[in-house]
Amino acid sequence: MVYRYGWLAGLAGGLFALARLERLLRPSTEGLPWEVIILAAAVLGGSITWAGLAYRFSTLTVAIVNLAALLLTVVRIAVPGTTWFVFPTLSSFRALGTELAYALDVIRTGVAPVLPLAGIIALLAALFWLLGGLLSWGLRRDRPYAAVLAPFVVYLQFATMDRRRSGWWTAAFLLLFGLALLAVSADRRRRGTGALISGPGRAPVARSQPALTVAALAVVMLVSLLSTNALATLLPRTGLLDWRVPSALTGGYYGGISYNPFVGIRQQLLSPTNTAVFYATLDGELPYDRIYFRLLTLESFDGTQWYAHRPAVSRPEEVDTLEDPASAFRGPTASVTQAVTILALQQDWLPAVYAPISLTAGNRAVERGYVTKFNDGALHFDALTYYGMAYEVVSEVPVPDLAVLALGDDGAPSPVFAEAGASEDDYEAPAPTDPPETYELPDRDDYLRLPDEIEAGVAALARRQVAGLATDFERALALEAFFRQPGAFRYSTQVEPGHSAIDLSDWLIDPESPNYRTGYCEQFATAMAVMARQVGLPSRVVLGFAPGELLDDGRVVVRDRNAHAWVELWMPAQGWVRFDPTPRADGASPAYSEDLPFDVAAYLDVEVPDLPGGPGSTPTSEPPIDEPIEEIPPVPPLDTSDGGFPKVPAWVVITAGGLLVVFGLLPAVKWVRRRHRLRALSGGDVSAAWWEIVDRLSDLGEEPGPGATPKEVAVATDQAMAPLARVYGESIYGPSAESPVDSGRVAVATRSLEATEEKLAARFSWAHRAASRYRLRSLNPRRRRPRKRG
Repeated sequence: MVYRYGWLAGLAGGLFALARLERLLRPSTEGLPWEVIILAAAVLGGSITWAGLAYRFSTLTVAIVNLAALLLTVVRIAVPGTTWFVFPTLSSFRALGTELAYALDVIRTGVAPVLPLAGIIALLAALFWLLGGLLSWGLRRDRPYAAVLAPFVVYLQFATMDRRRSGWWTAAFLLLFGLALLAVSADRRRRGTGALISGPGRAPVARSQPALTVAALAVVMLVSLLSTNALATLLPRTGLLDWRVPSALTGGYYGGISYNPFVGIRQQLLSPTNTAVFYATLDGELPYDRIYFRLLTLESFDGTQWYAHRPAVSRPEEVDTLEDPASAFRGPTASVTQAVTILALQQDWLPAVYAPISLTAGNRAVERGYVTKFNDGALHFDALTYYGMAYEVVSEVPVPDLAVLALGDDGAPSPVFAEAGASEDDYEAPAPTDPPETYELPDRDDYLRLPDEIEAGVAALARRQVAGLATDFERALALEAFFRQPGAFRYSTQVEPGHSAIDLSDWLIDPESPNYRTGYCEQFATAMAVMARQVGLPSRVVLGFAPGELLDDGRVVVRDRNAHAWVELWMPAQGWVRFDPTPRADGASPAYSEDLPFDVAAYLDVEVPDLPGGPGSTPTSEPPIDEPIEEIPPVPPLDTSDGGFPKVPAWVVITAGGLLVVFGLLPAVKWVRRRHRLRALSGGDVSAAWWEIVDRLSDLGEEPGPGATPKEVAVATDQAMAPLARVYGESIYGPSAESPVDSGRVAVATRSLEATEEKLAARFSWAHRAASRYRLRSLNPRRRRPRKRG
């Protein structure tokens, strides 16, 4: 039967899935567009399957040919440099393993749209090859629903991976899905027109009423899509619900830890541990205890938390620098090279010292698998970091020039620094000079924007801290000193839950709030960045790691407890400058003011409120000093350039081997027996063909009766067996075994054997035939055979 409408529906479904895939992948930057490659794969899969079935090849043969052609295609797509002409070499499979493993990691954890990596295109080509083959097979073998609906299942998977709003896509899907069902129904109805009787050569016409099935499917799809759309808003924008999210594996650096790229006044139970998240070998102009590793910066505030709002990202090859030059630091810098090896960190942002200028890696999948957040130079990995992942970053670290920052707009020292220079023996204020050159921050308003619902009391508090100060740098120091004044705030990770405890204004100005001015780095960074914007200072919050611990072998290990959030403020004469308002007692996060040659707080009018109960009344949660610290072994990078498939555990290999022996033994014995009989048949023994069919019938549950003649067995089985029954009878009652081989009888027996096997394959299902291979009936030497009669 020709499914004319079914072909149209299947093609429309495939193109619709391909259109949705456009939202998941970026355009190709070189070579053929990936859309052409995937369409070509679908056409090849459909054409090979159609041709094979048209020439009456078995389904198994068609599948083998498809797999062989698909393998050649996938290798040419993913690792063309390793092939010899079009054929894979030994190195092709190792390289293919690396590409596919990385592609699967990107598919599992990447955020669309991602770069069309060779491994991803190879996997998609295989998928659409399968869709094309399934369309041809289903419509040739009268399985129209399997052929037509498969592309819509693939579309739903693509829609699930696409995190953007569906818009009209949902309506288009429902429309095309309904039309596809109608198309198959129309083809089947057209098949039933004309004579409705069975006759020679005519199969009975099956009547079906798909209306109920179609209606049920439509209702289920509609309810699922509408409910998913309605519940989507319940998923928090943070994605990860906790600041620190351990993976399912725990303990030591073999566990996994992620950090939420959203910082705010929230109740998230923090339990800093000694788990090592990564280590680095440093080489450069700064000591290890001055090195902060950054994940990313957050420039948007919604009243509760900071987040990166639709950051613009670029591939390194698309830009000259990893950071927008207009936002880059303009003062002196120090060069630092970091060779980073990941341990427990599972994150899609790569830890790197600001400001990175290059990234290299031994594994090209790592080296080319990242984008840069252009407004701050943060490095976003297309997947998640993993144990043993290694890369090297070269950074130019800002070293703010105090001689410039201390100047006012007129080139003279600002009042605070002029007064300190006159009063301090160890500090001399810079001499008056020309006014420093200033730089305008791109999109400055984005770094000053705040929601309207923040209470006016917070702004009033901020203005009181900076009253009378002349420069942005003085105001920044005053805000940092406000949080750093002894007795003004408490550092603690044991904070009480509740709405009043997560409200910024309550936390800052309401002494009755459960966590009044008590918290950890999230709260302090959030509060300072908000107050800075309220006094006109562009601000952003940075998520990263405070300086790590120096090991005896020279490596610097960064642990879970080093996870930190701080603030960067824009100083027009220099750029972004780091300030840290978190008053940790262990000194792990020193304030910027500690680098000054004098105590700046003595020259600032900073208010110091009395905390209820006195300082320290709320238990603090410093890093546990009695927790055992794991030894960090020298971890060789696992991501070498030659790649390979992930290591398979030994128990998997043993189990698979055992299952192969158990389930492969009986089919192997019968396969050897069949090969022996076919050799005997080619030598002139036509009885070998006969007993092969009889044993096949026995295993299928249709063993011939003990008194049946060969002719009776053939009549009961299929007309295709009649020639074999005839020549078998002749072999029994014909010439003796010493007579010359009758090549005519052998040819007849061979053709009849093959035709009978095809008929049995069509009569019995695949599952029934597979089960027959494990039946012992044909292997029983005592079972009764049909008697030899004429």
